[in-house]
Order: sequence, then structure tokens, then C-alpha cells
Amino acid sequence: MELIAAYRAVWPSFSSELILVDNGSTDNSASILALELAKPENEFTRTVRVEKNQGYGHGILTGLRAARGEFLAWSHADLQCAPEDVFVAFEKIMRMPDPQKSLIKGKRGRRSIGEEIVTSGMSLFTISTLWSWLTDINAQPKVFHRSMMNLLPYPPDGFPWDLYVLYQAKRAKWQTASIPVTFGIRKYGRSKWAFGFISRWRAIFRMMRYILVLRLLPTGIPPKPNGNHSKWN
Repeated sequence: MELIAAYRAVWPSFSSELILVDNGSTDNSASILALELAKPENEFTRTVRVEKNQGYGHGILTGLRAARGEFLAWSHADLQCAPEDVFVAFEKIMRMPDPQKSLIKGKRGRRSIGEEIVTSGMSLFTISTLWSWLTDINAQPKVFHRSMMNLLPYPPDGFPWDLYVLYQAKRAKWQTASIPVTFGIRKYGRSKWAFGFISRWRAIFRMMRYILVLRLLPTGIPPKPNGNHSKWN
């Protein structure tokens, strides 16, 4: 499996683990993963499965909850993101004044004009609405101390996940910093939100609505009439 091989090529000497989330696959992904993880050279990798796909954020959260390390990270699994960026971000967080209250994220470079316009426009809307400096929100990887999980009481299941995490870090006055990254061309799979003009703009409008909710309700989750909270997708 190319993804595991790419991580194996840059795997550090310190104790760490790679968790692959099988986010409700309906093909033969589970059997392929089982074969790959049975190989001795892949002993640093394990997998967790979500039986039914409930969204991008839910998949990431499932992997993070299964992790055993003191510091956690997530990144895309479609080979757009270089595996070594995770460890560059980890090295940077360990140099921060307080690593346990810091978050490191990617900052994308060399993107198309169209992508830059969308990203800059969303950043401007986010900053002006939430009064918080949040830019290039969906750039990966993201690395942080596991205590961050205590700051996420009502995480969204869907695409606003990255925004929610960054916003909660800002509200808790965690220090955030970035590393330069380059997103490559997606080698496998298909985007669940940007596969067409209409789908892209629907996702953008959903994100804008979620940002407005965050402005009014810092949890990001509107309460239901019975006092419980609903989840966003």
C-alpha cells in the first residue's frame, strides 16, 4: 500500500504509531488493510474502522480517540500531503515555549489562483465574523497535545471539523504556528465536496453558515428544543 510505504520511508526513531481510519468503506479496503498490516515492516501501523461513514470530522475524531500518544496529529490519506510534514510539525511543536498548549498546522503554497481566491475569501469571512486570526483552515497536517481533546465537547461530524478545532484552540488561548507545505495532486479517491462547481459552492455556504453559528454559539452546536445538542455534517 503506497500510503503506508510513504510513511515507512520517513518514520522516526522515537516511539509513535500510524492509525489509518477505514471510514465506512464499502469496497475491499478492510481486507487490503488487514494484509498490509500483517507484514512485519508495517508494525508501526494499525487501523480502526467506522462501520458507517458519518462524515469527514467523525472519521478523524475516531482515529484521534484511538491514539495512545501524548501528541496527536491528523493528515489526509490521499497522498496529497507529504508524510514527512507531520514530523516537521512535531519538531516545531516541541520547540514552542509551551508544547502542551500549542497547535501546529500546515500553510499551503504554490496553489492555483482559483484555490487562493477561495481560501483567502473564506479566511477573510472567518476572521471578520469570529474576530480570530484563522487562515488556510483546511491545510494539513495538524499536530497538538492530546489535552486538546478536552476542548472539543461538541465536534462536528462533517467538513467544519478543522475550523472547530482551530477555533477552540484560539478560544483556549493556545499558541498556534504553521509550517510551509505543498499539496500535491490527489492520486487516489475523489473529493466528497469539491467534485463539481455546485458541490463546491454548497460546501462553502454550509461552512459560512457554521461560522455564523460559531459566532453566536462557541460550541458550534445549536441546541435542540429538548436541551440536547445536534451535530453538524
